[in-house]
Amino acid sequence: MKPVKTLILLASESRLRLCANAGVGKGVDEIAVRTIEEFDDISRRYADAPGQQRAAPGMAGHEFERPTSERRQKREDFATHVLEVTTEAFEAGGYDRLLIAAPPAMLGALRDEMSEKLKSVLLADLDKDLTKLPLADLPGHLEDIIAL
Repeated sequence: MKPVKTLILLASESRLRLCANAGVGKGVDEIAVRTIEEFDDISRRYADAPGQQRAAPGMAGHEFERPTSERRQKREDFATHVLEVTTEAFEAGGYDRLLIAAPPAMLGALRDEMSEKLKSVLLADLDKDLTKLPLADLPGHLEDIIAL
């Protein structure tokens, strides 16, 4: 019987880790770590504060506000990159299913941007930030979902 290969995505608003499980009893291997700083388009886009309209002396000036918060925009942009990296790894590695762990806001952004292909192979999603967890401790947090 062919072992079931699982890709495990651990994401936060600024970091992603991809781990893999090659079947029961094979444990977990880390295959990629990326941070938001590695994606130039995100870091450059939010380098400046919102603009201000200059008014004549004695007149009221107006500051332009973004329609959504900078943090939310960064999270959504990073989620898009996270899913691109995840999709590439999933297709290249011949995985059978996907497991995701991310804090609630990031998990929502990932769900909103996720392709139908990834949705169809999604085993489970956890609303936990496990990105900083040592690799040796990861199986203990996932044992209720997957046999590692």
